[in-house]
Order: sequence, then C-alpha cells, then structure tokens
Amino acid sequence: EFGMMGDHTIKSQRPRSVHEKRVPQEQADAAKFMAQTGESGVEEWAQWSTCSVTCGQGSQVRTRTCVSPYGTHCSGPLRESRVCNNTALCPVHGVWEEWSPWSLCSFTCGRGQRTRTRSCIPPQYGGRSCDGPETQHKPCNIALCPVDGQWQEWSSWSQCSVTCSNGTQQRSRQCTAAAHGGSECRGPWAESRECSNPECTANGQWNQWGHWSGCSKSCDGGWERRIRICQGAAVTGQQCEGTGEEVRRCSEQRCPAPYEICPEDYLMSMVWKRTPAGDMAFNRCPLNATGTTSRRCSLSVHGVAFWEHPSFARCISNEYRHLQHSIKEHLAKGQRTLAGDGMSQVTKTLLDLTQRKNFYAGDLLISVEILRNVTDTFKRASYIPASDGVQNFFQIISNLLDEENKEKWEDAQQIYPGSVELMQVIEDFIHIVGMGMMDFQNSYLMTGNVVASIQKLPAASVLTDINFPMKGRKGMVDWARNSEDRVVIPKNIFTPMSTELDESTVFVLGAVLYKNLELILPTLRNFTVVNSKIIVVTIRPEPKTTDTFLEIELAHLSNGTLNPYCVLWDDSRTGDALGEGHICGCRTSWKDTSHWNRLLKVSSNLVLNTSREVIMESSGTPSVTLIVGSGLSCLALITLAVVYAALWRYIRSERSIILINFCLSIISSNILILVGQTQTHNKGICTTTTAFLHFFFLASFCWVLTEAWQSYMAVTGKIRTRLIRKRFLCLGWGLPALVVAISIGFTKTKGYGTAHYCWLSLEGGLLYAFVGPAAAVVLVNMVIGILVFNKLVSRDGILDKKLKHRAGQMSEPHSGLTLKCAKCGVVSTTALSATTASNAMASLWSSCVVLPLLALTWMSAVLAMTDKRSILFQILFAVFDSLQGFVIVMVHCILRREVQDAFRCRLRNCQDPINADSSSSFPNGHAQIMTDFEKDVDIACRS
Repeated sequence: EFGMMGDHTIKSQRPRSVHEKRVPQEQADAAKFMAQTGESGVEEWAQWSTCSVTCGQGSQVRTRTCVSPYGTHCSGPLRESRVCNNTALCPVHGVWEEWSPWSLCSFTCGRGQRTRTRSCIPPQYGGRSCDGPETQHKPCNIALCPVDGQWQEWSSWSQCSVTCSNGTQQRSRQCTAAAHGGSECRGPWAESRECSNPECTANGQWNQWGHWSGCSKSCDGGWERRIRICQGAAVTGQQCEGTGEEVRRCSEQRCPAPYEICPEDYLMSMVWKRTPAGDMAFNRCPLNATGTTSRRCSLSVHGVAFWEHPSFARCISNEYRHLQHSIKEHLAKGQRTLAGDGMSQVTKTLLDLTQRKNFYAGDLLISVEILRNVTDTFKRASYIPASDGVQNFFQIISNLLDEENKEKWEDAQQIYPGSVELMQVIEDFIHIVGMGMMDFQNSYLMTGNVVASIQKLPAASVLTDINFPMKGRKGMVDWARNSEDRVVIPKNIFTPMSTELDESTVFVLGAVLYKNLELILPTLRNFTVVNSKIIVVTIRPEPKTTDTFLEIELAHLSNGTLNPYCVLWDDSRTGDALGEGHICGCRTSWKDTSHWNRLLKVSSNLVLNTSREVIMESSGTPSVTLIVGSGLSCLALITLAVVYAALWRYIRSERSIILINFCLSIISSNILILVGQTQTHNKGICTTTTAFLHFFFLASFCWVLTEAWQSYMAVTGKIRTRLIRKRFLCLGWGLPALVVAISIGFTKTKGYGTAHYCWLSLEGGLLYAFVGPAAAVVLVNMVIGILVFNKLVSRDGILDKKLKHRAGQMSEPHSGLTLKCAKCGVVSTTALSATTASNAMASLWSSCVVLPLLALTWMSAVLAMTDKRSILFQILFAVFDSLQGFVIVMVHCILRREVQDAFRCRLRNCQDPINADSSSSFPNGHAQIMTDFEKDVDIACRS
C-alpha cells in the first residue's frame, strides 16, 4: 500500500493470506508503476552532482533508489561516479627550503652576529608567496677584544746627575695596563740624555766594572770581556785614565774526545742521547709513573766514558701518587674519627702496594712521606689505631727495609735521606700507640726485618730491669732469636728525680731492633761502615736521671776491619750529618773479640728517646787468614797438577783424570771464597758466586765418591767402557749441577747470597741443599770403603775369577783375549793383584783421611763466611784447608807408586809405556784392545 506523507511516498503492507486473491485495482496500479520505470522496483537516476574541485581533475556522483512492492531485489548499481575535467589549472603556493648553517661570527672579538638564510620556491598559477623571513640573525661574542697598553705622556726631564762636568738626565713614561690578552707597550719606558755644565772643569771618573760576559767557547779556550764607563768628565775636563774594557781567557779545559762521550743508548724503552763524561741525561719516567729519570755519564779508570745505571729516585708510580692524593680527601672530611679511619685505610692500601715489590726508588721516599702524613694525622686527631693497623704499619716498614731494596735505597738517598726520616716516623708512631694503651700493657711487633716493643709503664711499677729483645717470647722471628744484640734498660731510669715528675708519671717505652737497616743508611764519611745492627730506644716523657747507664751489647757483623769505635748520634742536633756521632756519655768495653759492651750515660745534654747506636769501622779486604789458608791449599794442588801434567803419558788413567777434576773443584772453591768476601755489595755477582760455590763444594764431595766407585770396580774386576767413564763425569759434575739447578728453580735465587756474605742463607732451610747431599755422599763413601776393604783383606787379594782369567797365568795358554804387557808380555795374577791393591789402598786413604778432612774444611769455610765476627772459624778453615792440600799431595803424588815409577822412567827417558807396542798383536792372532783398567795393569807390569 502506498500513501503520501508530505512530499514523501510511504510504502506499507498489511498481513495477507496466501490464499487471498488480489483486488483488481491493485493489480492495475502495479502494472502502471512498472510501465513508468521500465524496470521492476527501481526509480530513475538523480542528477549528477557538481564537480568535487574547481580546478584540475575531480569527480561527479549520482544515485537512485530501489523501490520494490513485492520485496524483490533490484538489479544494477544504486550509485555511479565519473571524472570531471576542469580546464582551469590549480594555483601552487611558494615553499621554503631548509635553513643554511649559521655563518661565522662577524667579529673575532667583541659583540658580533651570526646569520643564516633560506630560499623560497616561487608560487605558480596564482599561488601565494612564502610567509616568514628569508634571513635570521643572532648575536655572538667569542671573546673580549684585547686592549693593548698605551703609552702616556713623557714626564719632564730630571735634574742633571752632577752639578759639574758631564752628567745625565732621565725621563720616563708609564704604560696603561693591557687587558684581555692585549700586548704591552712597545718601546723604552725611560730615556736619558747627557747634560753638562759648561762652566765646570771636573775630570772623569770610572764607574764599577760590569759583569763578565759569557765565554765565547765552551771548551778548548775562549774569551770573555767586561767594560766600565767613564763618567763625570766636563767639557773642559780630562777623560778617565786607563782602558774601559778587559778581556781574559776562559773554558781552557779541552773538549772531550769521542771516547769520553757516552754514545746514544736505548735502555728500558728510553733513548739516552750522547752525553759528555761528568754530565747527566734526563728522560721521562716510564708510562706507569710520573717524574723524571736521570742517568750519569762517567769515566772509567782507563779514561773511557760509560753509562751508569739510570736513577729512578724522582719517579713515582701512579698508584703511590693516587694514594698520596687520597690523604687530602680523608683530611677534608673534617671529623677526627673519619680522618683516622681514612688513614687506616691508606695504611692497608700501602701495605698491598709494598708487598708487590715492583716499585721505583722514588716510591720508597713517597712511602715514607705517606707514613709521616698518617702519623701526623693520628697525632692531631688523637686517634689510636687498632692492633691490625699497628701490625700493618710495621709490616710496611719491614717491606721497605727488605734486603732486595738495598740498591733502590742507595738510589733514593742521593736526593733525600729517607731511611733516617723513616726511623723518626717509627718513633713518633710508637709514642702515639703507647699513649693509647692501658697501664702495664705491652705490645710486641715481629716482622721479617723489624722487631719492636711498646710498653706503657707507671713509674712506681718498674721493679726490675727491662731486657730487649725477649728472645724466648713466643713467635719471635729466627733472626732476632739468634741475634746476640740486646739492650738492658735499668729500672732507675724511671725513678722520678725532679719536681716535674712524680711516682704517678706514666712512661711510654719503645725499643726497635732493625735487621739490616745498616745496609741502607746514607753513605758515611771517612771510609767508615756500620758494622752492627741498629737498636733504637725511646722513652717519653724524657727521664731526668743523671747517673744511670744503659747497657747495650752489639755483635760485630764482620771482622778484619780497622779502628773500631763506638758512636752515638742524636737527632735533636740537626746541624750534624749522619755519621758525625757523639762519644759523650759513652763508655765502651770489650766483651770478647766479636762483641762490644757499652754503657750509655743518660744526661741532660743527650736526648735518650732519639739516640741510636752503631759501630763504625773502616771497610777492608778479605781476611788475611782466609787468604793464607786458601793460598797454601791452591799452591799444593797446582803443584800436584803440574807434576801430573809432566808425567801424564806415564800415569794417564781413569784414576788420574778423577784426581785432576777433584783438584779443579777444590781450587775453584777456594777462589770463589775469596771473591765472595769482596762482592757482598753487588747483589748480582754475589748471587752468581754463591751458586758456583754451592756447585764446586758439592763437586769436591762427588769426585771423592767417584774415586771410591772406580776403586770398587777395580777390585771386583768390572770392565770399564766409554759408557762407564761417562758415568764418572755425570757423577762428578752432573749430580752437583742437578742439585744446584733444582735448588735455584725452587727458590728463584732467593737465599743465594745475603747482604753480609756470599753463601746460602741460614734462614729458610736452604742450607740443607748443601748439607743433605754432602752427608749422603759421605755415607755412601763409607759403605764403598767397607766393601773395598773386605776385598783387600781376603785370602787371594782379588777373588773374582773373571778378573783372574783376564789377567792370565804365566804357566797356561789362553785361547781367548789375553792381556799383554807393554814390555814383559803376559801379566801374572800376583802382579795384577798387587797393583790393584795399591790403587785400592790409595782410595781407602781418600775415604778415610781426605773425605773427613774435606768435610771439616768446608764446614769451617761455611762458618767463617757466615760468622765473620769470630776469627776462630777463619783460623780453623786456614788450618784444615792447608792440611787438606798437603794430604792430597802426599796420598796421590808422593806415596803413589805409579807416580814414583813414572818419575824414575822420566829420568831414564823410557819409552812411552802405553803407546809403545800398541800396534802389535797377541800371539794367538787377536788384536790388542786395552781399556783404562788394562792400562793400569800394564803400568803394574812395568813395576
């Protein structure tokens, strides 16, 4: 059903039965509608819309509606579009391009401006132009413009310098201050002119001579001059008499020859340029340090220039420099506790650094400075360090005073006496720790190089004398326990003697024993050396007693020196150099040849808490006793070698070769003993000397064992071949070399040589590397000697049937190999047994006499080298060493039968017993084959 509502057509439908028939009127209306549209249910297309754009290409749209009275779908689209072309072109607006970079400032100083621009792409077809500026500006000011100084007006001329004759007048001008880097005024700031009084008739006078000019040449003679000015002569007066210029020669020393100039050298990644002898070259320190390193060019005794070792006394490692700067950061915290804790942390860090051992000489000095700053901070902050901090402090001291740092200390103390400063720091630190302790409390600090005692003692509680060090104390280090140095502090020192001190006074007592501080003290004068350990005793407050003595016993480190005397030096007398000690209040008495007892009087003119005592002696050469003993032994053995060389073609055998090697080992040992006495200051040479001395000491024992082994093989009839002879060499030289190599490999040469002697260190058990093998050799030699002796005392002398068969019998033929004497044919068993027995008896002499004497000689040598304080061991060594050489000559030369026969044959000019018939053949047709043993038999045949 259709109806009208306003201008719209409304379609409606009512329910209808499927069996209901249409009204004829409805059918007519539907047919009429279809006739009008031409399509079932679709209306006509609407008009085309206007174009979407007014210029350029656009689009148009039209629509239609689907009207279906029967609910059927319309066919075809309900919307259509088409392109509409507008003949008018669209306008294109202008567009800005990117800004250009800012230009440079228009002025290099003062206020300027910077500019940047951009371009506009022009519009088209009536478009709009670009909006906005084409150029931008901004102010700039690189720097203030320099203002040059400007001269002001000249002042008026001054009055004439003289009232008569010729003089001078001056005037000056001032320059305004330059600003912002401007240049100063150029030109003179003062002018002078002559002035005169025409009416004056005064004569001229010389001014003072000027300074000498620089020499025209640096060497081979040059000239230098100076001048003076005549002033005051009037126009009518006379000029000065004499000359106004003097000339003299200078630099008359000759220029260095090429051999007196150190050549350019490359060492430790640094280039050292050519430098004349006597001068120094400088370089930057390595990359891990700051500062400068220097190296001196010196002349040798032959006048040839050579480079000395570089000095690193001014080089400080970066870690030490950073640690020094960190002290300022801790001090800036402003609180005492925080500053004290910070210093404790600095101490721990310094301990780690000093334990690495890889520091420069300058690091030693900076370490002392750091310890001084730490101590001063503790003192100002009234901070008492903990026990761990105290132990760390003394461990740092021990690390710095290690023997390995001796050369670094010598280098460092060329610019500053750091070791003396270090002792003063230790004393101040002891007082700080002592003041924080409880009454009657004591603390012992024991390290590898320092032993210290800190005690806090009320005056009324000191009832007995105090001994230091306490050698029986638990945990005491070996070097201090075995030391014979001690100090006895009497109880009377703590007795109050003035109104300032009463029985309630509490004393802080500190005592320090240094192991090797004497090695690193600054070089003393007058060729003196410190010949004892150093003991420091410090007491605060200062005692006021006048009649009390300290008893200090110091053992000599070495003998053979001249003019020993007792010295006490006092730090309070700052004008005295180290070594210029004072004998006031010092009473000396000899205890024995190796000790001094001293009674030090405590008086008002001697500050006890800063006094240190040493023994100073003039340094000397090796002991005369050692030279005599070694010389006699070497002379005897060299004589034996000469005799063997003269008779070698007659006595050449394995036994003779063993003896020559044995003598060589003893001679080398004696020479190295003397060399080691003079090379303790040179660590490298001392270590090398100790290693070779260790080797030759063991080699002498091993060659005695080799001789015993050879004798055992002789009496048992063993055939020696080239392999056996090589075993002799391996035993004599190879075994000692193996022992020394293993010892050096495990210790890395630590303990091979000390600051006092060139021998194995007595600490750490390294000495067993010599005692153990030597004892084993002696034991094995005793066993072999017993076996040889059993063979000799048997019924037939030689029981081995094979030996008898090799020796042969005069009454029976031989089908195999026989021995032919060089002169008399076949050797009898009796002759062979006698010769072998003679050689074996000589070997028994070596085992029973030479070996014990050798052991006594080397034992006394070790004691003489390591304990230089007593002359007894040196005398024993001289006696045993001389007697050893004499016994070896007696047993192996004078009493040896082969040597006697060879000497007789030499006098009679006999034919060589060994080579005479070497080309002949045995009667049975076999070729002659002679071993060293058979040559011995051949020699026995001749006798």
